[in-house]
Amino acid sequence: MRLLCLLLATFVSCAFAAEPVDPTLKARLSKSLGKVLTDAEITSIRPSPVAGLYEVMLGSTVLYMTGDGRYTVRGDIIDLQSRTNLTEDRRQEARIAGFAAQAPRTIEFAPEAGKVKTTLYVFTDLDCGYCRKLHTQVPALNAAGISVRYLAFPRAGLKSESYDKAVAVWCAKDPRAALTSAKLGQKPTKATCDNPVASQYDFGQAIGVQGTPAVFSENGEELGGYLPATELIKLLKEEELLKSG
Repeated sequence: MRLLCLLLATFVSCAFAAEPVDPTLKARLSKSLGKVLTDAEITSIRPSPVAGLYEVMLGSTVLYMTGDGRYTVRGDIIDLQSRTNLTEDRRQEARIAGFAAQAPRTIEFAPEAGKVKTTLYVFTDLDCGYCRKLHTQVPALNAAGISVRYLAFPRAGLKSESYDKAVAVWCAKDPRAALTSAKLGQKPTKATCDNPVASQYDFGQAIGVQGTPAVFSENGEELGGYLPATELIKLLKEEELLKSG
């Protein structure tokens, strides 16, 4: 199922006025998807801007299907008139929704109250060298008004020592202190609880995260991997995601 989610994450659509879909067609597409997706809820089906294709939404995942439910189509949709990658716009919308859902269970390092100018979402692995380097830059980012919200992404998978470490950190009495300690190379005290590690890992895979750190802006834009604070701040200003002053 996880591999299928990764595949579906590459299917996208663009925004357009919703039109009613014939109930018979909806039932046909739902039945076709049901053969391969037993635990995914279809949240909407509507016509796409491409004749003969329909947009099918599975939560924040979007794919195209032909009206007979037999074929799907992958790839970016480019509006040549506006020179806009509508696919990437749609990806960002899905990321924003996903980050909003995960935000309450991230480990956040934030500036003082009232001084937050923008927020970064960072998928992190506690054993990742560049993740540890990025963490040393957090005070400088906070000083610039940038809040950092960490999501767990144990690169070795959900049956690994890295996963166990992430669970221990997220379940610690003081997750912020535990995360900082782990990034200094100290083994976290074993702990278990109802934690978001698997959910955040799956979400990262669904939006295409392959390595760590993976840095995203609060508007869903992928900013890449490790950068020193000065360069990251400069990039955010160039992208008009961080106001000067």
